[in-house]
Amino acid sequence: MAIISTLFTALLAAASVVAPVAAHDHSVEALARREVHAYHARRSLDKCASKLKTREVIDRRLAKRNELVDYHIQRRHLSKRQFGPPLFPPMLPPQQGNETDTCILTPEVTVGPYYVQEELIRKDIREGQDGIDLLLDLQFVDVNTCEPVPRAMIDVWHCNTTGSYSGFEVEQTADESFNRGLQPTDEHGIMHILTNFPGWYQGRATHIHIAAHINGHINKKNRTYVGGTTTHIGQVFFPETMLEAIAEFPPYNTNEVTRLLNAEDGIFGQENTGYNAVSEVRQLGRSLDDGVIAFISIGIDLTANHTDALLGGGMGGPPPNGSFPPNGSFPPGPPPTTSSAAPAVRLF
Repeated sequence: MAIISTLFTALLAAASVVAPVAAHDHSVEALARREVHAYHARRSLDKCASKLKTREVIDRRLAKRNELVDYHIQRRHLSKRQFGPPLFPPMLPPQQGNETDTCILTPEVTVGPYYVQEELIRKDIREGQDGIDLLLDLQFVDVNTCEPVPRAMIDVWHCNTTGSYSGFEVEQTADESFNRGLQPTDEHGIMHILTNFPGWYQGRATHIHIAAHINGHINKKNRTYVGGTTTHIGQVFFPETMLEAIAEFPPYNTNEVTRLLNAEDGIFGQENTGYNAVSEVRQLGRSLDDGVIAFISIGIDLTANHTDALLGGGMGGPPPNGSFPPNGSFPPGPPPTTSSAAPAVRLF
């Protein structure tokens, strides 16, 4: 405990030096606590490393992933010969993403103002949006026990190819719910969902929001998840090599906003306090138009409770337009840079 106390004191001092530069409202204490959380989680997962990389665990994960990919190939009528062994031809060097290492996404800091409660439990959240099909393959591991997390409900939301979120008047999408939905983890802690590869908007790198809920229940009448505790909030990122390729592909190449690199995104730096917050991405066919799959393993703490942060209890100021969307907080990130000729920067 003396070591942890010393670590917290040191981080508190360091955070007090950098906090004014961060241009956000998060307290110095909160910043230091997040660093201590990452320290604890890294130590926990270090102990789990051998178990997480056993042949049984890896084979089980690959088997589930193959099922997902096979379904996609059949649905899209892709030729089997386009899909080579062992799973698919790697498009990116392995070190650019997270395939076997478990990532610790820093909790509670990045809810953003565009979270919407009680979205539908569904496997496909595209709703006819343009863009490259993205098969999202997430596995959740308990950092305290090294075991997979079954029966968690995973919330997923992100912008579309042109950088707009559904469900808000300010986005002119109030009556829409594209790129939002939930899916449960199976007995192996694995969750799959089909969406469109996200685009980008001013002030943020390309990302997907996730939240993990436990101990709630499913309302079968309207297919929503009710109650329970939010044990994790975070964001998933993508390798720059893949992002560069996608930026040249329609309709992404019509986006006139300059794409922010991962390294330039302040929130990416906060999320990447663990092993690697960048997902591993593979192309499924001959063309990006055939779709891609992104996969990542995420370590979460089931004893944590970030429900208040998800529902609006997090810190942060209002967006530059002066109106603050419900059910979220305005997280830290690069400082806004607006002009009379440019739209307001949305840092979430």
